[in-house]
Amino acid sequence: MDKLIDAALHRHRTVSMLFVLIMIIGSVTMYTIPKESSPDITVPIVYVSVSHEGISPEDADRLIYKPLESELKSLDGL
Repeated sequence: MDKLIDAALHRHRTVSMLFVLIMIIGSVTMYTIPKESSPDITVPIVYVSVSHEGISPEDADRLIYKPLESELKSLDGL
């Protein structure tokens, strides 16, 4: 491993040219690979926000979160 590092340090121009060549090949490949501009992927997103000020965590869990979770479970598609 030390020989490889020493060789790379002594041939810094070669290593730099290889790096530039790899970057150019990667850029050309990235632009030539066909990509679909708008694929037919539906991403389901549901965001529920509940704020509770002045309530203990135990009460919030028992009185707010558990009933909310059971109501959300009953909805179709969730």
